[in-house]
Amino acid sequence: MIESLLLVVAYLVGVFGGGAFVEWGLGFVLTDADRETIDAFRGNGLADGGKVIGWLERFLVMTFYLSGSHGAIGLVLAAKGIIRFGEIKDAKNQKIAEYVLIGTMLSLSWALLISVVVVQFVG
Repeated sequence: MIESLLLVVAYLVGVFGGGAFVEWGLGFVLTDADRETIDAFRGNGLADGGKVIGWLERFLVMTFYLSGSHGAIGLVLAAKGIIRFGEIKDAKNQKIAEYVLIGTMLSLSWALLISVVVVQFVG
């Protein structure tokens, strides 16, 4: 029962708390001038598209890690890279490419960190 509760809490923290971690991490590299560029870039997509992609990404990474399918995590990363490749390649501003890559790495790191903690407690 406690293990199940820990797993639910871990998914909530991992999936939804990851967004706050990504924003915090990006705060170290984004200046006010960068935010204007990023806001314009984000304005081209769905209103909460990046947020939902992050939730799904972290959910899949955690699920693959916790189920022992570690190689499948690479598929998530590859799929995101393929999907985002066009907009990164066509970006006139390197800041957009770096923003996407840093955000992805932070998101992936958060999901893996939470997953490793769960494995340590649940065994």
